[in-house]
Amino acid sequence: MKKKPNKPKSPLSVLMAHMGTVHMDISGNREVVFEGNKGILEYSSSSIRINAGKYIVVFKGRELQIRSMNACDLVIWGFITSIEYVF
Repeated sequence: MKKKPNKPKSPLSVLMAHMGTVHMDISGNREVVFEGNKGILEYSSSSIRINAGKYIVVFKGRELQIRSMNACDLVIWGFITSIEYVF
């Protein structure tokens, strides 16, 4: 039986494998719908840190606020200047 050659993985597929079940819908730099929230670690008008399981997602900006939240989803609104993934 012939063995199929290994196809190199794209950087996006590697990132998605680390991310697990997290999903974000980003609307410009004003709103993010974040699905997969496992807890809020820090919340201020300039920084929001979210536990996403295998890593932490940090939103930085101005006038940040959590508009709505349920067990695993939240909506962040404000002037978002950066999104960081901390493994």
